[in-house]
Amino acid sequence: MVSIPNNVQELIKAKTTTKVVVTSSKGAKPHAIVAGSIASPKADTMVVGEVLMKVSAKNLKENPKASFLIASGKDAFEIECTAKARLESGSEIDAMNKELAAIGLKAAAVWVFTVDAVYDQGASPKAGTKLA
Repeated sequence: MVSIPNNVQELIKAKTTTKVVVTSSKGAKPHAIVAGSIASPKADTMVVGEVLMKVSAKNLKENPKASFLIASGKDAFEIECTAKARLESGSEIDAMNKELAAIGLKAAAVWVFTVDAVYDQGASPKAGTKLA
């Protein structure tokens, strides 16, 4: 089990960070989107709401590997993950949609990921260093 370090979890929670999810088709074509609904409910788990994620959702159904980039200023972290579930009902999607309602959006589902690795990708000599 890989756990996201505390400083990375704090950056994920911050409202001012840029959050990107990258997926890849079965044919290895990458696709990147900004997704404000990215969160980490537990140190070994990432989630994202399926909001306007047509290509990303299709990719995740074909290829469960994904990467999240969380960035703020010179700090940036990549979190490599594997999708383990797509939830269309339950407490997870209810909580996600409660937050999204404040900005007039709604998730069709919540994708849940297991964390495989965490890397420092910031603007420093540590870039590329595996943290977990």
